[in-house]
Amino acid sequence: MTARDSRSLGRSVVRRRHLYAYLSILPALLIIVLFTVYPVLYNVDLALHKNVLTAPDKHPFTGVKNFGDLLKNPGLLQSFRTTLQFTVITVVGVAVLGTGIALLLNERFLGARVLQVLILIPWAIPVVMAGIIWRWMFAGNVGVINGLLYSLGFIDSYYSFFGNPAAAKMALVAARLWKDVPLATILLLASLQVIPQESYDAAKIDGGGAWSVFRYVTLPFLRPTLTVVLILQTLVGFVTFDLVYVMTGGGPANATTLVAWYTYTEIFTHLNLGRGAALAFIIALLTLLMALVYFRALRSEDIYT
Repeated sequence: MTARDSRSLGRSVVRRRHLYAYLSILPALLIIVLFTVYPVLYNVDLALHKNVLTAPDKHPFTGVKNFGDLLKNPGLLQSFRTTLQFTVITVVGVAVLGTGIALLLNERFLGARVLQVLILIPWAIPVVMAGIIWRWMFAGNVGVINGLLYSLGFIDSYYSFFGNPAAAKMALVAARLWKDVPLATILLLASLQVIPQESYDAAKIDGGGAWSVFRYVTLPFLRPTLTVVLILQTLVGFVTFDLVYVMTGGGPANATTLVAWYTYTEIFTHLNLGRGAALAFIIALLTLLMALVYFRALRSEDIYT
């Protein structure tokens, strides 16, 4: 066999290997294209046309008009403000409560292991079921919250939580925290349990108090995990829909209309697929930007110092 034949045979073998590799990943690529790329392109096409179900035969190209109409809509701007408030409160609440409970569960006491398992029950419950539970708890006629407050003498008669904008927001936040704090607690607890005891001993020898030990020993070890918790909770808070659907329906007076719920009403109430698709695209873009910012912060070496 000549050198030319050897090179030709080698190239043939390489081509067959490349072809086998491409054929191996082809099913996964087709699934990605079918369930990711195509829906995104179709959504963009909807957003650039007028698509109202009351006029199913008319789909004129409108360009960015749907986006412009949305950004000028005061209802959308209000929903973004409400979503921002909800997200900030839940992110801070999950971080603070998760850290505090994790610190308690990290202590040695009778039943600590059992509590570490039981605390995951709220997280394991589906979000819709959690919303139904809290809707009944805050119910204005038979709710356990009203019953407890009435029996303790804090109220003279049952109170309609879902009839008051501030109380309705509070109920929504309570349900979100109850659902998300357990996972954050377990993640932070896992980080606490790998902190070397020698670090605490050295801090105590240097005369550090409880706050100094937490700030300079515990917190640096928790920062990477805490950053992950902040990423997840920010994204979850920003796209929360199921709790609003089950508990408040966006009311009262749109006080709990988060941006995901606003998108739902734009599509299924006003039957405007074009604006709904444009709004979904805006939400996806904002979510992507927030994720990139968080991931950049997560990769930063500063969080490990």
